[in-house]
Amino acid sequence: MTKVTQAHIDARTEAILDAAMKMIVQKGVHGATIEEIAAEAGLSAGAIYRYFASKEDVLRAVIAQQMKQDRALMEQALASTDSVLHALLSAVQAVWAGLKSEKARDETILSLETTLAAARQSAELGAERRQMRKAEITMLEQCVRQAQEAGEIDPAVDGRALAVMLLACHLGAHQLDLELQDSADTDALLAGVIKMLHKFAPQVKKEEEHKPCHPPSWTDRIARKERYS
Repeated sequence: MTKVTQAHIDARTEAILDAAMKMIVQKGVHGATIEEIAAEAGLSAGAIYRYFASKEDVLRAVIAQQMKQDRALMEQALASTDSVLHALLSAVQAVWAGLKSEKARDETILSLETTLAAARQSAELGAERRQMRKAEITMLEQCVRQAQEAGEIDPAVDGRALAVMLLACHLGAHQLDLELQDSADTDALLAGVIKMLHKFAPQVKKEEEHKPCHPPSWTDRIARKERYS
């Protein structure tokens, strides 16, 4: 009997996941059958069950693959520079560049389909997906806090809130681009996010050192109260 190598197993697994993603985009999670996924992968339905116990396991692997790709994007950006803020900016730009790719539409549909499927199976797939998403937010939060420690982002900024906001911009931009298509000005949105990140950097106060000292105005007092409340 011919021994099945790990490379063969990996190749088959990847082919099944690629086929599953394609069929989910075309027909939705519930519309895509194991038989259709198998046919797209060039396999029999029985062959798929050698690698995945059920359609739910296939979907679980698809979700994990999506999250893995998102993490890889951030890790690649972090490895490209010593500046955490620059890494965040690089990751943001890479995400927006993806909106211009040919695969952007399919990737967004796939993300929406798997999100809905996980929400409908909250006790099973939903719990796993939430953990993956929380891990993604935690990774972003750690990046923000490292940038704060390096003096690149104001330490008064809520690191987790900023991480959630960046992720929300990422997910929202893809959905709007899918819905609005050519009328979605994603370049303007990218410019706004980059400007926002720069605004979070501590402001240079050299000019203020030479200004005469005056009691703070009532607007300054309100701004400070809002900032530290």
